[in-house]
Formats: sequence, structure tokens, C-alpha cells
Amino acid sequence: MIVPPPIRTIAEAVDFFEVTVSRHSVQDAVSPYLAALEGRRRAQSGLVINHLVVPDDLATPNDEFELPEVVTPATPVGDLARDIIGMLAPLQLLNPVSPCFATGRGSDSMVPSFGIPLNAQANNAPSFHRSIDDLLGEPPPDPEASGLLPEIRARIKLIKANTPSRFKIGLPGIQGPFNLAHGILGDAAFLAPQDDESRFRALMERITTFWIAVHHNLRRWIGEDRMATPAHAWRPYLCECSVNLVSTDFYQQFVLPHDRRIAEVFGPVHLHPCSGPHVFHATLNALPVAVTEAGYIAKTAAGAISVDEALHAIGDRPIVLSIGQELPEGREFEFIRADLDRYAEHPRLLFSYTGMHWRRKDRPRIRDFHRWLDDYWAKWYS
Repeated sequence: MIVPPPIRTIAEAVDFFEVTVSRHSVQDAVSPYLAALEGRRRAQSGLVINHLVVPDDLATPNDEFELPEVVTPATPVGDLARDIIGMLAPLQLLNPVSPCFATGRGSDSMVPSFGIPLNAQANNAPSFHRSIDDLLGEPPPDPEASGLLPEIRARIKLIKANTPSRFKIGLPGIQGPFNLAHGILGDAAFLAPQDDESRFRALMERITTFWIAVHHNLRRWIGEDRMATPAHAWRPYLCECSVNLVSTDFYQQFVLPHDRRIAEVFGPVHLHPCSGPHVFHATLNALPVAVTEAGYIAKTAAGAISVDEALHAIGDRPIVLSIGQELPEGREFEFIRADLDRYAEHPRLLFSYTGMHWRRKDRPRIRDFHRWLDDYWAKWYS
């Protein structure tokens, strides 16, 4: 294996990225997404296949090429070069690449705006929770200057000042209003409407007003020319993970009005129902939807909606279905191929899979599956 020379500057990182991507042109994350969104037939499947990542998997990955070491200074500008080289990591499993910088600190990035710091030792989860009385007893959070927003804005400014416009900028995890309420209140969010419905609705109104203002601000700070294309940065991305822990009736009464308010401001949304069948149907039937997600996941709170059920529910509406599934051991190739074959009748499909039984030692096998499936797509659908 040839070891590339170290990267010493952002310019070198950009050059290495461009050369590497030009040699892997089939691994492009942007064009398949845009084609699916527009209902166009496409040359590339955009297929993603991954293994489970666990802390105790210390095996040396058997990769086909090595990414260069980045020896830039440990400064915010120097770290941008590391980020750029890191964007190429999916190629080691032949997965698509997107030239896009991340912002924020994970799914709870907006929680600190409500006076709750994140715990870096707990994967940036909220350090504690607050009560509705405490929250409503103080002014609403500033959608420009509260929590992590100054840090996020500074990073956006840094990226724009030091990298070419070819490299886009993704939104931090704004989640959806109820996910955010769950992060702020903890499990009290599930009982709050019964304890004091009016105060819960007041908090949800405050959260949604903040959500809308933050989304506006982020789009303004990033600018349309730097806004990421895949998967959802330029349209509202509503994560509904916590809705899997409540009923359809709860969602329709206490969450849907706020999701609908966001859609009325920004237009059709990208939904993450977190696999829940009742969440999938409740959101699909009540909101303007551009993209939604489905697929088999073994360990879920409320079951997992199948691709067949999702496609039946969508019908002939121009909605992208982003398939995300766990792979059955021993039937990986056939399982993915069956989804690729759905593309013949449903061009608005995206494909992503994880082998929960696979680890780093299985990388050569995963690449073999990827090549076989890429060849299959090229033969029948490209």
C-alpha cells in the first residue's frame, strides 16, 4: 500500500481531496440525491454499506488505500484540513463522498440554548434536565447568541473564509420540536401535557419559535452557495425519534401543530421517523413531505416500518424514500439487490445499509459486496 505524503496546509488537503474524488467518480453522494428528489433516472445508485462501529473493535482495518496524515497545527484553521481529509473516509468502503463540513456537537446541539450544558464525557448528552416552570419563568433563548450558536456561527465563518465554495456546510442538529423538548425536559416531556397542558403548549410554542428563527439564521450565516445539498441541509429536517415513545393521538394533539408551523414557513420537510410505523404514517398523512425514511431496524421502541409498507403509503406522490436497513446475516447481497430492483418502478429511492454483525475485519468483504452491487446497478439500471 502506497502511503501518501503528509498534508501540511488546507490547500494541500483540497488538492488531495480533488484528485482522490476524481479517481472515484462513481462514489458521489450529491447527484443521486438530486436525481431522486427530482424523480430523474440516474447513473449512480448512491449505495451506502457500513459495518457497526463499536469501541472494543480494535482490529486493524484492511483498507485498499491509506489516507494521508495531516500535520497542520492544532488550531481551528489547521483542523479544517483534517476535516477535509476525513470527508474521504467513506471511500475506504466504496461509499459515496460529500464535500461537506459538519457543525454543532451532535443531536443535542440546541439544548444548551435552554440553559443546559452538554456533557462531553457522555457523548454530548444534556448534563441535566429542567422543568417547564423554570423555562417559562425566564426570557426565551436568543436564536443568535444563546448556547452553542456563537460557536457554530464562528465555525461557519471560519470555513467560508478558508475553504473553496466547492466545500459545503451542513446544519447542526436542530432536531424537531418534540425531540428538543425531550432533550430539555427529559422523560417529563411525556407526562407534561397531562400535568399542565397549557404550559406544555406554551413551551412547545417557544421551542418552535426558536427552531424557526435558528433555521433562518443558519441559512443566512451559511449562504445559499455554501449550503449542503445532501441530505437535508437546505430544507427543514424534522427528527421525530421521541415520537416513537408516545401514541399517534399524543403526536397529533401536542406535536403536529408545531411541525406543521415549521412546514408552513419553510415548505416540504425531510422527515426522520426513526423507523416507527405510526410515526411514519402520522407525519406522512399530515405534513407536506419531500423526503422520508423507512427500513428494517431490529431494536426499536415502536417497531420498524418496512420498505413495502412505506412505498404503499407513499403511492404516486413525488416523495423520496430514503431506505435505511440493517442487513440479515448471510443474505446481505440478495437483501440489498431486492431494494435496488424496486428502483425500476420507484426512481425516488436512496439506499443505505448497516451490517450489525460486521466489524472492521469484514471491510474487504463489504467492498466485495459493494463492487458486485455496483456492477449489478450498472448492468440493469445505469
